[in-house]
Formats: sequence, structure tokens, C-alpha cells
Amino acid sequence: MKKIKVVKVKEPKQKTNVKRKISFPRWMFSAVIVTALTAIALICVLPKLPVKPRTQSGATYQGIIELWNVETFEGGFGSRSSWLTNKSAKFESANKGLFVHVTNLSVAELKQKLSDGQMFDMISFSRGVGDIVKEYLAPVSDNLGDVRDNFLQSAQIDGKQYAAPLYAGAYCLFARSSQLSQDDLLNKALTATYTRKVGKNTIELKPIVCGFADFNSPLTSLAMSGGKGNADYLAENVTQYQAYEQFVANTCAVTLLGTQRDMYRLSQKESQGKIDALSFAPLSAYNDLIQYVGISSACGEKSASCINYIKFLLSDEVQSALVNVGMFSVLNQSVYTQERYVACESQLSTAFVPNAFVSADIIANQRQTAKSTLAI
Repeated sequence: MKKIKVVKVKEPKQKTNVKRKISFPRWMFSAVIVTALTAIALICVLPKLPVKPRTQSGATYQGIIELWNVETFEGGFGSRSSWLTNKSAKFESANKGLFVHVTNLSVAELKQKLSDGQMFDMISFSRGVGDIVKEYLAPVSDNLGDVRDNFLQSAQIDGKQYAAPLYAGAYCLFARSSQLSQDDLLNKALTATYTRKVGKNTIELKPIVCGFADFNSPLTSLAMSGGKGNADYLAENVTQYQAYEQFVANTCAVTLLGTQRDMYRLSQKESQGKIDALSFAPLSAYNDLIQYVGISSACGEKSASCINYIKFLLSDEVQSALVNVGMFSVLNQSVYTQERYVACESQLSTAFVPNAFVSADIIANQRQTAKSTLAI
């Protein structure tokens, strides 16, 4: 029997895995190290950085500022309250979380609220009302910008600023040119009469009609502007609108001593042909038709935001927007182009502006003094 020869078959050699050494550029290691160190630094430092304010204009208070608005004399046209509310909304949009709530009040309502122990954070007011609220106001020590000096001084007590002027009106004279010429308007406002036929009747118009607000003294503006004549017959219970109606009816007086409100109303009628061409003269020597805004001494943490709100109202942009309600800016700037408005505006800085905080009794005495002065 033959032997079987066993042949060994050589198995193929298996390939061994060779580990390659991967080399990274040096710059990559440096980048990783820098990134890690930066992250650690930020983790340590960020909690210590000051938190960015959530409001603008330096205001930090978030909540409601109560603004009481007390108007005692006629405006120009449109609603001054709506104008104030609109500007407040713009201030709010720049100061998230801060709201200015405007409440319109009569003088009687203001007195009642104060009597009930209610309090404002800010208040918008005019002369006469200043005497009612002055004990509740805090001094305004911040720089109020380019406000007319005579307006600023009118809101001071013992040399301290207790309110900021907000907007102004103006006194003016009007007459039909056919009855009294422009050149004679100021000199003859209290002496010129006019006789006219109304149907079968003959009517003699008195020299002047004048309307009064609660705490103003329009005859002082006429006296200080050089007017002369008898004004004793003028009744102080005639409102500004009643005087305007009497003048338009052309059955009462030759001349109307009115305000910026009458300038708008009469200019409208004149342009529509509803009244004869008018003579016009601004009374530039005296002006008590000023609205102010003050801050409560009890507003606490709201104080800084209230200051910022006043500065916002006194900004060029907001003051220029007073043309939308026919009132005048308290800044040393011109915002009008219409001839009559420009004539009033150009003389605001030279007017005597009486103190905003005098009592109603002083204003009543001032009215009588004006009549006496006119008669001299």
C-alpha cells in the first residue's frame, strides 16, 4: 500500500494594519487653546458686567407715570390734549415698559382730587393753577435746553426752577380794515367807533370787545403795548369764544382783543370770504398764555424718568410739532411760515411773562390795574 504524501499548503500572509501618525499644523493647536481660554474668560467676566438698561434716554423706571393736564385758556386749533397724548406715546416707544397716562382735569376737578389725597406724578398747568399746585412740586435742577429766558424765569420761585414752559399762546388785535386800518389799530383800539346800518336800524359799534379766561389778563397786554382809552365797560365774565362771536356778528365792537385761537378762526373765515379783510396787530409786550409742566416732589423712583420726559417735550422735534395745534414753541426757534404767526412768534422772547405761581387775587388786581393804566 502506497503512502499518502501530505503536502503543506502555504497560507497567504495576512496584511497587518499599520497605524499612521497624523500630524496637525501648529496653528490649529493655538486656535483651540485661544478659543478655550476666551470661553473661560467670558464665563467668569459676563456676570460681573453691568446690565444694559431696557429703556432709552436714561430712564430706568418701568411702570405708569400719571400726568394731569389742566387747561385754562384756549388753544390754537385741534386738541392740545391729543397732541400731548400722541407725544407721550412716542416717548413710551423709546422707553419700553414706561407709560405716561394723561388725565384731563378742570380746575375744580384738580382741587377735588388733591383734597381727596390723590396725587399726580407730573402736571401740565398754566398761570393761576400754579398757585394751587406749587406746594406739591419739586425743583427742576436739570438743564432744560434752549428755552426762552423770559419763559424760564416765569416758572421760578426764589430763584429755583419749579416747572418747565411747554408751549405758548399770544395776544392779538383784529378789526375789519374797512372800519379801522392796520396803521391805526393799536393806537385807536380803545377809541375808534363805527356806525353801520342793520336793516332799518342804525348801530354804533363800541371800540373793543375782549374775552377772558380763568386766570389771564388780556388788557395788560394792551396796556403794556401802548394802548390808551377807556376799558371800564368791558365785562370780565365774557369768555374768549363769546367775544369772538360778538366780533364776527359785527354788531358789538370795531376791534377784538383776542388770541392765537382767534387768529386761526378769523384767518379761516377771511380765506373763505366769510368776513371782510382784516387788520391785524400782535401785542408783543406781555404774555401770560403759557402752559407749564412740573414734577411732584413725591414721585420717588419715577423722578429721573419724569425729567427725561420733560426734556423730550422740549426737544426740537416735539416743539416744532406745535404747528399741528397752532401753538408757539417755548424754544428760541422759528417754526412758522404764515405771516401772522411769524409776527407773533418773532416777538415772544421780548415779552414780559409774569410769574406762573401767583394767586388768583393778584391776577384779579392786575386786571383792574390794567384798566386804570389804559385810562391814563
